[in-house]
Parts: sequence; structure tokens; C-alpha cells
Amino acid sequence: MVSEFKRSKLALFVILLLTISAQADEVNKYVRAQLAERHIPGAAIAVIKNGRVVKAEGYGLASVEFNAPATKETVFEIGSISKQMTAAAIMLLVEEGKINLDEKIKRYLPNTPDSWKNVSVRNLLTHTSGIKSYTGLSGFELTKRLKRDEFIKALSTHPLEFEAGANWKYSNSGYNLLGFIIEAVSGKSYWNFMRERIFKPLGMNSTGDRDPQYIIRNRATGYEWENNRLVGRDYDLTDVFSAGAIVSTVMDLAKWDAALRNDSLLKKESKAQIWTPVLFNDRKPYPYGFGWNVTEFRGHRLISHGGQTAGFAANISRYTDDDLTVIVLTNLGDQGLGGAIARGIAKNYIPAISLKTIKAQTESDAKVSTMLKTALRERLENKLNPDLLSSELIKSLSTERAKNVNQRIASFGTIKNLVFVGGETSGERKIYRYKAETPTRIFLWRFAVNDEGKISEMTLEEEE
Repeated sequence: MVSEFKRSKLALFVILLLTISAQADEVNKYVRAQLAERHIPGAAIAVIKNGRVVKAEGYGLASVEFNAPATKETVFEIGSISKQMTAAAIMLLVEEGKINLDEKIKRYLPNTPDSWKNVSVRNLLTHTSGIKSYTGLSGFELTKRLKRDEFIKALSTHPLEFEAGANWKYSNSGYNLLGFIIEAVSGKSYWNFMRERIFKPLGMNSTGDRDPQYIIRNRATGYEWENNRLVGRDYDLTDVFSAGAIVSTVMDLAKWDAALRNDSLLKKESKAQIWTPVLFNDRKPYPYGFGWNVTEFRGHRLISHGGQTAGFAANISRYTDDDLTVIVLTNLGDQGLGGAIARGIAKNYIPAISLKTIKAQTESDAKVSTMLKTALRERLENKLNPDLLSSELIKSLSTERAKNVNQRIASFGTIKNLVFVGGETSGERKIYRYKAETPTRIFLWRFAVNDEGKISEMTLEEEE
């Protein structure tokens, strides 16, 4: 009996190993294909299943100039993944009674303007402050190295975009202000606090500040794809500080994930707050917590966040129902790139989230359906019809990057099947989703139609 039991356990173990090996092989093929197709110089990925790293590998080049390979120890900029770490630092201080989430930020940053008087720490964490993001504004370059009061003064000239707590809009400014609050409350620089309280205790020895003045062992070089060629990233960097200036490796981020799985860093109650969708003033929820998107993906709970800086794109996706975490770091600056690759990897471990499982639904408006299908087919031919598209959408689809996307998608062949798979209403906009199939690829497109009956959004949400 004992011998039979041991044989059964051994057989199950062998099957498990073979399954993991097969999944890893498929992931290798998928990631290498993505690098080739999307002109990505290099990437590193880690997959954590049931608390164990089952896959960690580098692909391509960390430096094209020096022909240096990317490995699991390559240091990449992680962009806005930094926000969840800044949020964790805030929660450490909350646990110590030094910060109150619902206290107005003026208590911690006395020099803030009167227009910010109703902005709380919670508002900063959840992007509901209304404070304008400095992204795209001049005066916030890294070379200026603005101090706290200088930063607040430069930002305070811009009016609030909405009443605190009334709406949601992504704001790097809010997370820079959180970094300054950490400094004011702890009496330490943001970087020293992060190093002493998070990075060092968790053994994240390759994680730190991206500042170009520092010599960082195994640091990757960032690139952009422009005019059908690879170019070095823009040297004129924005000072993203505590909103997005952290560098790390997939192995360090696996340690970060491990800390989130237990209570070694934060109390269970703190993590519950971090992963709770924010409520607006009218008590309507929005799927964002403290530095994390908190959503469901085809019925599977997903806690995730992407990151992008000049020359880099990253993502960490935690499918908590399935005890699966996927981490992707790349050295190509393309919005959403890390998330797209992370989803593709996750599908090898959770087949139920494949686009193939999405069923067609009955179209409620044949006229709108015809308009959307026509606009998509014309877009892939770089034809932008002002009778169908809003002027803002035409502008965004006229960029060189948008044309490159069209060219890549068109390379998979003519759309042979285009079906409606769902929709909803968002404010004054109606949202429609269509699944498009070509001979070699499946795409999920999201359209929005404004109150004038024109298409105001045409976004490629997913592909496989």
C-alpha cells in the first residue's frame, strides 16, 4: 500500500514537472516572437505560481551597442510600478500612526496652495486629487532637480482639474507629493527610506534610483522604435521621482511579490486597503486602489500595474484567484507593451482567459456596427474618415507610432471575421468591443462613440 502511494506521488510529480516544462517552452517561443515582431531589443520575465518562481529568464539584448545579453539579473527602469512601492511606504507610516490617510496633505506639506486644501493623502494614492499631472509640462525635467517647495510652487500655478474625490485622472504629480510626504514625516530622504524599510529588508539588492549619475551594475539601455528604426531614448528625462524612478530586476520583483503574499512587510489590513477600489464622493467605485489597478479579467481577479519611461516598458500582473504572478520588463518605450506581453504569458497558465473563449453577442445597432467595422478596416489602410472619426482621434491616429501599429496589424492579413462581443456606457460615451480574426491572429478592439455619433476611441486592447 505504501509503495503504491509513493508511486502515485512520484507519477504526479513527474506530470507536474512535464507540465511546467511545456509551459516554459511555450513562454519562450511567445516572448521571442514578441521581441522580433515588436522590435524589442531585450526583455526579462518572471512567472510565480503558487508562491514559487517557475520561470525567470532574459531575452535579447540589454545593450544593443555592446551586444550585452539581457538576463534575469538585468536592471530595467520599472516606471509606474514604482507607485505601489511608494504606496507601501505610506502604509508603513500609517501603521506607525505617523500618517492619516484621510488627513489633508497640508498637514504634512504646509506650503501647498489654498486650492489644494481639500486634497487628502488618500486622494493622492488613488489619483482622485484633481491635481494636474506634470507629465508633458515644461519645468519638471530631471536636470532641474526641483526641491519640494520648488516642485509645489511650479505645480500650484495649474488649477485643479476637478474637485478632490469627485473623479479619477492619472496623476504623476500626486505620487511625487507622496514621496515628499514620506520625507517630511520620516525625516529621511525618500530613497533612504525606501532602501532601509523596503529594499534592504526584502533583499532587493538591485533595486534603487534610476538617476543617470549613478553607476548601476547590469543596467539596461533604453530604446525607442521611430521611423522604422531603433533609436536611443530621449536624454531629456522628466523627474518622475517617487512616481516612477525606480529600477529593478525580475528577481527583485519576485521578492516584492513574495512580500505581498505574506505579512512580512505590511499588515493584512494594510494590504486590504491597498487593493480596495476607490470610492468617489458620490460613493461610486473606480477600479484603482493605492498604486494598483484592481479589476477582473474574464472572471479572474487581477491586481496589476504597468510602467513606462523613455526607453522602457514594464508590468506586474497578479492573478490572485489562480495564484499566478507575471512580471515583464523591457527596454523599449512603448505604452502598454509590458501588459500585452504579460497577458500573453498568463494565457499559457490560465487558458480560460484566452480570447478564443469570448463568444459573439447580438448587435443592438446595425448602423453603428457598420460604421465601426468600416472605420477599422479603413484605419488599417491608414485612411482616416472625418465623417466617422472625431478630430481628436484623427490626430492621435496620424502619428508615426500609430501608423507603425497599423502596419504591424495589417501584416497578419485581412480580417476574415469581425464580431461584436460586448459593450457598456461610460458617461456620455457608448463603448463597443469587437473581436477581429485574421488567418494568424485574434484581436480585441475597443471603440467609443461620442454624443455626436462619431468614433472618439479605437483602441487595440488585446491580441493573441
